[in-house]
Amino acid sequence: MKGSIGLCFSLSALAGVAQATWTKWKDVEYLFVFGDSYTQTGFNINGTQPSPSNPMGNPPYPGWTSSNGPNWVDFLTYTYNASRLQTYNLAYGGATVDAALVTPYAPTVLSLKNQVQDLYLPKYAKAPFTSKWNGDNSLFLFWIGINDVGNSWWLNNGTLYDEIFRVYGDLVDSIYDSGARNFVFLTVPPVNLAPLTLASGEWSVENEGLVIADWNKRVKGMAEGLVKGKSGVKTWVHDTWKVFNDVIKDPKAFEQTQGLKNVMGFCKAYSNGAPTWYTKDASCAYAVNEYFWLNDLHPTFPVHNATAADIVALLGKE
Repeated sequence: MKGSIGLCFSLSALAGVAQATWTKWKDVEYLFVFGDSYTQTGFNINGTQPSPSNPMGNPPYPGWTSSNGPNWVDFLTYTYNASRLQTYNLAYGGATVDAALVTPYAPTVLSLKNQVQDLYLPKYAKAPFTSKWNGDNSLFLFWIGINDVGNSWWLNNGTLYDEIFRVYGDLVDSIYDSGARNFVFLTVPPVNLAPLTLASGEWSVENEGLVIADWNKRVKGMAEGLVKGKSGVKTWVHDTWKVFNDVIKDPKAFEQTQGLKNVMGFCKAYSNGAPTWYTKDASCAYAVNEYFWLNDLHPTFPVHNATAADIVALLGKE
């Protein structure tokens, strides 16, 4: 597997400011995760809660994912964990940062704003949960923006992104205020190379790509600003764009994706999922796990596997 790609910012270089609380990946006990369909597992905050013996609580592993198998959160929790993690996955399929700014596909979708304000803050940012996790033993992860970009990229409106990132930053601030100190932000992958955009032609591929680059630059700026403006914070920006791009160029870029045989298209028989993680439908050239894309937008679980492995490499699996 290639080495980890990403940016890491900490307060250690800033004189007179408290040191970041991060120790090592193996010391993390609690994950709080926010995002969209690339991240969701169908966790219900009113259902069975995570525990050392049942790390993700509900539903049963791997949950309801968009990858026809485990997604990156599953892999972090069960495969690349260096401790007994308890993972609270608040992600919701179709989410944007704020539904009032970029409309999701349905009004029932819980945006990042909802995930933070309606789920996390009332449920996990106060006792008894705050007696379990603290700034040292918890990690907060965000993978959002795929739908913000996808539902608005043709506007190419920097003013819109200014407002989105104001909301995004305020939400992260509220999580910081609850005691969080360690943050991972995943960049938007090259979804302009997904079949959905490829079908629209070269202009769409190029111009959506430019907007994705703008979004990812803003993610890095937000992470850097968080470190400079808050005490005891450490942040990582995981270059998920590069992981996806590297695999599309060469599936052998990562051990986890070396079995992929089609990186540009998908087979319709698998588009809503397959009976097993390794199903081979007679109408498809390859088994479902040998495609990069499950459908016109969502990657299969080997891509999630590589993403999770690269995140842990960035964090340092110690």
